[in-house]
Amino acid sequence: MNSLIDYAKSDKEAKIKTGYTAWREKKDNQKAWDEAVEGYKSGLSPSTVARWLQNEKGCPLTDNTIRNQLKDAVNGG
Repeated sequence: MNSLIDYAKSDKEAKIKTGYTAWREKKDNQKAWDEAVEGYKSGLSPSTVARWLQNEKGCPLTDNTIRNQLKDAVNGG
């Protein structure tokens, strides 16, 4: 039985990329995401920003995911 490190070194599928692009990184969504981050920075609550993204911009992410990504964006993460 291989250790995890040995397995990872020999795992051919690990080199395959899924091609997934985050919602906020898609060209059609970047402007809305930038506006959301600026709104959050200006003092809007993350819940308000999340609802706006979901209801007005069709963002499929959960409230919690949006809140965490807003915090990461502001903190340079």
